[in-house]
Amino acid sequence: MNNALIKEYTATVLAFGFRDETVAPPTPPATAPADPAETAAFAERSLRILDKSRGETLVLFGLGDGEHALALAAGLPESARLIVCETATATARAFLAAHPEWNGRDARTLVLADTSPWAHIYVLAMSGVRPDNAALALNPSLDGDERARYRNLQRLFGSAKPHQAINSSYLSHVGVQAPDLSVGVILAPDEPDLDGFFAQFPDWVKEVVVAWDAAAVPERDIACAAPVRHLARPLDDFAAQRNHVLGHCEGDWVLFLDGDERFSEDVWGLLTACMLVKRLTACWFPRMTLYPDETRCKAGYGLWPDLQLRLFRNEDGVRFTRPVHERLTGVTGRTALVLDAPILHYSRLRKSPDALAAKLERFDAASGGRIRHVLSDDYPTIPRALLSEATFLVGSLSMLLLEENPA
Repeated sequence: MNNALIKEYTATVLAFGFRDETVAPPTPPATAPADPAETAAFAERSLRILDKSRGETLVLFGLGDGEHALALAAGLPESARLIVCETATATARAFLAAHPEWNGRDARTLVLADTSPWAHIYVLAMSGVRPDNAALALNPSLDGDERARYRNLQRLFGSAKPHQAINSSYLSHVGVQAPDLSVGVILAPDEPDLDGFFAQFPDWVKEVVVAWDAAAVPERDIACAAPVRHLARPLDDFAAQRNHVLGHCEGDWVLFLDGDERFSEDVWGLLTACMLVKRLTACWFPRMTLYPDETRCKAGYGLWPDLQLRLFRNEDGVRFTRPVHERLTGVTGRTALVLDAPILHYSRLRKSPDALAAKLERFDAASGGRIRHVLSDDYPTIPRALLSEATFLVGSLSMLLLEENPA
């Protein structure tokens, strides 16, 4: 049982405070008093389901007033663990303050806390919890919108199918060939470390299609193992710029990366595995924003997994919308949440504060003033080593398959 990620992740999230956050001790949400008999019956049913499933983990969605979590903990078999997913940080803080034995060093009862539902799915999966080895329960004390949110989270996690996408080189004896891949990029001529950006692409990539935010293609040497096609188009809004690139991509699949993003060499060696999964139409990747150095990354409150829909079949009807924080639309059918192939985001490490401020001003302008971005030096972070990153020696990528695109 891998509990370290759950404990450290939750501790990091709950330790972080916002400037306008109240300093008063948090209190549990107001709910109707739990009926002891109903609580005991719920715990008995849930533990019976865990026993019949022969699973090692019981996941409870929502703390509520905490009584149902405590009832489950009281009857938990010694061979099992209980994880409670809670998206309200104040509720999680109050519960853990009242029950310090939870999330302790040798604890088998854990609270996983973050405001991001995607973080719950990723942390559960990275901690060895899968729909096929766990029992899932919805806290019956929840009601209204809160109950609907946790029910949706339970259904999404419960419907995901764990899958190992095998690297195509391991299948060479059966003549498997990955589809052609176009990489789409929009770049500013002053983007830092462009040499490093282009150096990441392996020679099996069909083409790298670049739209420069300029009236003419910059006169500079580009060293890249893959063919590069250069376009020049002053940026008006980000969706239009990406659609311009997409219109020039000729591969069966398209992958979009930004100039401050990288895949590791190991992930590039395994990436063809994604395009060989039966009936797959697209892949979501976690984006790991490295900060304050390459050994740590931002986490909590939507900072991770910061899911990005970047790899998709090149089909009619797939387009980007929204002028800033653009969204890919038209993707339907089976999609994958790739667990261990993070997009490494170097923005805070490679750009100066002035360059970052100018970038955010560009985002604000593209939004027509509807969005205002604020740069901060204070973020919750966790050790990068806690999160799963694939290695080529393993020969596969871990993913959760969803029969419908969750976007």
